[in-house]
Amino acid sequence: MADLNANPLAIAVRVTEILEKLGVRYLVGGSLASVAFGEPRATLDVDVAADLATDQVAPFVAAVEPGFFVDRAWVADEVARRGSFQIVHRDSMIRVDIFVPEWTGLHLWKWERRRRIEIDPETGVQFDITSPEGIVIQKLVWFRDGGEISDRQWRDVLGVLKNQQTRLDIAELRSRAALSQVADLLDTALMEAGIPRM
Repeated sequence: MADLNANPLAIAVRVTEILEKLGVRYLVGGSLASVAFGEPRATLDVDVAADLATDQVAPFVAAVEPGFFVDRAWVADEVARRGSFQIVHRDSMIRVDIFVPEWTGLHLWKWERRRRIEIDPETGVQFDITSPEGIVIQKLVWFRDGGEISDRQWRDVLGVLKNQQTRLDIAELRSRAALSQVADLLDTALMEAGIPRM
């Protein structure tokens, strides 16, 4: 297993192991999902969506505190309002952004389509990660919300589309893109990725 001091993937494993022990639904997303299904690139952070409840705040904080800087009051506030907070790995200072969205709509769809991937064949360590379809739609939403100027988000979308094109559920992608009001962006991305219209 990679050294926790320097590896975002290993840090994601640690956080997801804690969430699983607490029985919390979660998804690893963001750049780690983009890299898993798209083009390789350096990443120094971890994004996790977690369905944390208020009664799980104390055990979560207790579990992460030995290895991470964590603000208990911030976690409690953000879980209560379904927002987001950060914890920071003490040794490497790698940030983990934890989002606590309502587990409905796009977030529920992404969780229902999640993938379970093996991180380390020797130990059998696995975690739940956003599907290729899920990360494409999420990044298109972020791209639109950010004023459609983020080259990184767009490159991540194209990387996933190009690398997963024979395995993508295009019909499902189009359906969710329409519901998420990014159908036009998906059309453009599919064209740029060389995926024919269906």
